Amino acid sequence: MAGSMVLVVRFWAAASLCVNAFPSFRTRVPNGFRVTCPTGAEGCLPGNTSAGQPDSICNGIGHRTCAGATLPLNPFGQALQKYNYTWTRELCEEDSDGDGLTNGEELGDPCCLWEDYDTPSTYTGTFAASHPGVPNVASGYVRPACATTAPASKAAKMNAFNPWEEQRQAEMFIDSYQIPAARTTYVDFAVNFPDESMDIFHVVFAEVILRSPAYLHHFIIKGCTKKWPDDKVGKVISRAESRSLNYCDTTFGGWAPGAPIVSMPSWLGRPVGGAARIVAFQIQAHFNNPSRVPCQISNDGFRIHYTPTLRNETATVFASTTLSLNPAMGVPAGKKRFFLTRSCQLDVKDDLGQPAKFHVATVNYHAHLLGREMYSELKQGSQTMDFGSSSIWHFDDQYNQNLLSMDVTLQTGDHIQTTCVFNSLDRTETVHFGGATTDEMCWATFVGWPGNVRANCSGHLWMGELSDDEPGLGLALRHKENASGFVWDGSDFNTGGNMLGGSMRTIACVDFPQAQGWCPSIIVAMKANASVDCNTDLRDYNPILDGQTILTICCSQACSAVCPGHTLCPASTTSTTPLDESLCRAQTTSTGSSGLSGQTTTRGASSLPVSDCYGAQLAASVALLLVVLIGDL
Repeated sequence: MAGSMVLVVRFWAAASLCVNAFPSFRTRVPNGFRVTCPTGAEGCLPGNTSAGQPDSICNGIGHRTCAGATLPLNPFGQALQKYNYTWTRELCEEDSDGDGLTNGEELGDPCCLWEDYDTPSTYTGTFAASHPGVPNVASGYVRPACATTAPASKAAKMNAFNPWEEQRQAEMFIDSYQIPAARTTYVDFAVNFPDESMDIFHVVFAEVILRSPAYLHHFIIKGCTKKWPDDKVGKVISRAESRSLNYCDTTFGGWAPGAPIVSMPSWLGRPVGGAARIVAFQIQAHFNNPSRVPCQISNDGFRIHYTPTLRNETATVFASTTLSLNPAMGVPAGKKRFFLTRSCQLDVKDDLGQPAKFHVATVNYHAHLLGREMYSELKQGSQTMDFGSSSIWHFDDQYNQNLLSMDVTLQTGDHIQTTCVFNSLDRTETVHFGGATTDEMCWATFVGWPGNVRANCSGHLWMGELSDDEPGLGLALRHKENASGFVWDGSDFNTGGNMLGGSMRTIACVDFPQAQGWCPSIIVAMKANASVDCNTDLRDYNPILDGQTILTICCSQACSAVCPGHTLCPASTTSTTPLDESLCRAQTTSTGSSGLSGQTTTRGASSLPVSDCYGAQLAASVALLLVVLIGDL
């Protein structure tokens, strides 16, 4: 046993050397996005001066190089780690680099008033921040007196109740769901909002309660107009049951690693309650179990912090792109900076159809494992501005970026260019856009107000490749749509709509990887789910299949093989013939090309009965005990 203990201690010691290196850490200190790169520092990047950044910025302010993500930490990084990555008064008043200025003075918070989720005060937002981990005192710096108005002024807070607001909480959980031993599982759960004391409340913020971090990839929460039956609460709800029992069409929020579900400033609230037509929720969860570990249980959930004291403004959501499911789109292997971009024109109206304005509070980007950079560019008349871009982005760090200090208002006629940049240097096959973690997505979602305004964005999508040092902004001028080989009309937000041009149209069905793998994999997935219903479940797949010229023959045969002659199968002259396995052969050995190809994808079905899990767990425990006993002999 002594040897085992030594092994554990050594393993822990090695693990403790690991360090978190997430871009969102810059949001946890004042002016973290505006630190000037010290003279001679490595890893500096050009700053976006139109967004208030200096000419050269240092992103890794806690690391030895400005590129970040490497050990060792510099003195400020060590201090930030010591204070649990939180801007405390102690951290603010410390002089980490020993240059005579406190960390707060270097970052524009000399009076130590800034807190997490604050928007910067006027003083902080206009201060030329210096590096708190490298000795450098700006010439002419004058230490302000904290009794003066400018440095001492407080900023608008996020994720906090106002002093006069009644504070309430509600927790909702998945009820002991057995995670299937499959790489990718999409499954929905039903939960009810428990408070019926009023018709409407304002949600201040919401957070995940994470109990299976190794398996829960992300979830989206939809608001529902009716309460779920008691026997459905916390349980799996099929799409058919969802449509027959409820109406869940309002996106309430979402969680992915690093992101709060809802995050509101002090004057803004997300509505919930009968008057808001949200009295229950549908959790659309994505579990990822690549090692196919059996018998894992999810009791994950979320906590809502809300108030019956209604705020001045009600929040709403607008997305410039939500590309999720299109097997005809992909990131080619071996590319350092491959982009997907969408240029769209806004139409902003209120509930009465009258022209209106949309005030922006936050932006959140979503992609999968290849995502590296995210850009949004706003054009209003002749003026163009960076609109919450992130030149460093990480899948495990999908945070909401606060845009309140930019004071942006959107209106009809404005243009938004949203770009996702991917790195596929470590891939040997094309990674297509789909639901699995090993597929890709490109989302940009904005939260703003007032609640009675709707913003719609229409425009084309196209793809291309950036050079190593090329800016991610301005693609509409430098990488024009008509020069791209891959263009879609954007008529469907989730799929990108119809393909308008590009070399993909000339590829034969048998030569296109998704044509070989996607449709037969759908058959496998649907047959593996005993509750499949052609009249309902097929509708979830049809938006992927419909309108893809290259895939028509393969997908029609695959569809007809499962649901012969069904009206939801894409029309084809061969749609009534048996499935041609030689034409639509499944690529069971492929890696990285498709979320459904070469893996098991389920829609909620568990792979083992619970009783079998108990037996497997008991056997594993006995085996472990035998190993320990034998090791002591």
